[in-house]
Amino acid sequence: MIMQNLERREYKKVYVSDISDTRKIQYAFEKLLYVPDKELKPRIIKVLIQYLTDKLNNYSYPLKLFIAKQGRIITGVVVCQIDPEYRSYSRKCGTFGWLYAHNFESCKALMSRCELLMREHKIRKLRGPINYPKLIGGIGFQIKGFEEKMMGGVNYHHPNIRELKFLDQLGYERESKYSCVLVTQDNWKKGNEVDNSIKIGYKTIEEFKNLFDEIRSLVKKSFHSVLADAPGGRNRLEEMAYLFSLVPKSHYKLSDNFNPEDWTDIPAFIETLNSSNLENVITWMPMAFDRETDELVGLIISLPNLYQIWKEQPLTDDNVDTVIISKKHTGKGIFSILNNIGRVVLKINGIEYVEGTTIWSNNDRAIKTIFPHSKPIREYLVMQKRLRA
Repeated sequence: MIMQNLERREYKKVYVSDISDTRKIQYAFEKLLYVPDKELKPRIIKVLIQYLTDKLNNYSYPLKLFIAKQGRIITGVVVCQIDPEYRSYSRKCGTFGWLYAHNFESCKALMSRCELLMREHKIRKLRGPINYPKLIGGIGFQIKGFEEKMMGGVNYHHPNIRELKFLDQLGYERESKYSCVLVTQDNWKKGNEVDNSIKIGYKTIEEFKNLFDEIRSLVKKSFHSVLADAPGGRNRLEEMAYLFSLVPKSHYKLSDNFNPEDWTDIPAFIETLNSSNLENVITWMPMAFDRETDELVGLIISLPNLYQIWKEQPLTDDNVDTVIISKKHTGKGIFSILNNIGRVVLKINGIEYVEGTTIWSNNDRAIKTIFPHSKPIREYLVMQKRLRA
């Protein structure tokens, strides 16, 4: 009898609605959203609803949430949007995310509405899944590493994912692959010698906010036109600052007998530890500056694991989200230097698990720098379709 009911549902006509009612959106995600750690699902839905509500109330921002139904049963959901700060290979591009579909017919109907929205706005390329906000979402369909712990900013899917195959049938190309790696080596040899022209430092949250424009400029000059799914602009930086503000002050508390020389014997690193108030700065984010001009020439933006914060667990996990090195300073070991001082400072605060996330397989420089010191643990695919007028 159950099988007969399911078969009848498969052949019922699919109806797709453009939904803005918060209660209906919440109900759809309660039914369809897959979260490996069930304890986190209500919090994730709450943040997602807040994000969607803000965007839906902004009539100048192109975002639609589509829900598919067969009869009275919700059989699919997708969020489709055109974020002004999202770029694919430096070009404006539409995205879909939070795609869940019980069957091919529902997926087809949902994606048809997404494609129509793109054409209405004269967008000729649609990529995804790009799940906003990245704080609880991330890039791509997960295809490996389902047994790994949940990490804030990293996508998660059920191992028996259907939607990937549905999109194959709908003509979407498996365009980009991303990897997440467990960084197994604390110290990288190239990062133990620091040129006298370079100064390493840390900033407070407010100082970080004051650097937003300089960071965005550095991003554009460094790799904005190269990466397939470039990191977001000011909104993404504000999201990061918000996450840093959630870290308990107790996490940064140093022991009364703290001595930098107990942690490193590299003079430049000792200088950094002595000159930085480690109880007040963002210890997840080492920065490199030109000592003479104070120009920012490189930084690693690592993030605490949001889910550990939500569960009120001691913070032990680090997500290396973004690495930016000035083109003028590539090949000078700055990435390795920032990694080495970063690992020292993270360890001072009890961080032992470091994961480099969403590393693009075509980014040769990142692959050659990171992979020799790491172990791949997750993989993701981003799908893409070029749309005809």
